[in-house]
Amino acid sequence: MIAEFSRPARLASLAVAAFLLVAGGPPPDRSVTTRQQALPPSAAPAPVAAPVSEPAPVPGPVTPPPAATAQRPVMDLTHLSPADRARALADARPWSATLFLGSSVADGYLRELIVQPWSGSWGDDTLVGGAVQYRVARFWRFFMLDLEAGGAYRFGDTEGGEFWAVAYLRYDGFPWTNYVYTTVGLSMGPDFVTRLPRVERGTDARPEENQSAWLNFFSPEITFALPDYPQYEVALRYMHRSGIFGTYNGVYEGANTFAVGFRYRF
Repeated sequence: MIAEFSRPARLASLAVAAFLLVAGGPPPDRSVTTRQQALPPSAAPAPVAAPVSEPAPVPGPVTPPPAATAQRPVMDLTHLSPADRARALADARPWSATLFLGSSVADGYLRELIVQPWSGSWGDDTLVGGAVQYRVARFWRFFMLDLEAGGAYRFGDTEGGEFWAVAYLRYDGFPWTNYVYTTVGLSMGPDFVTRLPRVERGTDARPEENQSAWLNFFSPEITFALPDYPQYEVALRYMHRSGIFGTYNGVYEGANTFAVGFRYRF
């Protein structure tokens, strides 16, 4: 049998339970605390700062270097005469190159051919060649010293090459230079041929007694150009292989060639 309590008893028991609940305090805190929060400030490890990456450098606009163009300095030559201006312009271009075409003379002495060029036998060889010159110096106003190295080939009777390295002494002090820039030059230096021209080797029946592949390159030359454009020259050249009166192995006369050429100074 279940005992029944009277109403006053139930009220009294509820009042006691409420008092005990209040006296026991608030309910326990069940929140989670980390280990770092639980440790004292002195014992907590110092936080490690995350590495900060520096921003990559941003390249600026790339400016290409100026083109290395060799520009010839501009000279004020307005106060000079046409002749002196032509000399200055020519000297400002010390290098030059020449292409030429010529015809040989099979017989005849040089001194005779200069006075009477028709007295020789022309056309045994056709000579085609070229040369490079360099102006070393100008002195006494009208005189110049040039160095030249050249080569050519003789087509026809000889069929052989020719090579030379010489020095040219030139003069350009002519009174008409204001109208036509003119130079005259003489050369001296060694000349070599791979096969002797007929005038030097003779014939099978009558060979020349003294022969030499090495002779002197004596070549009188005259050039013409406009005073305003002295870098463009027309050259007339008389190419003579000379034994210098027997100095080269007793040779007195060598081959002669008349050549016409075009020269450009740079």
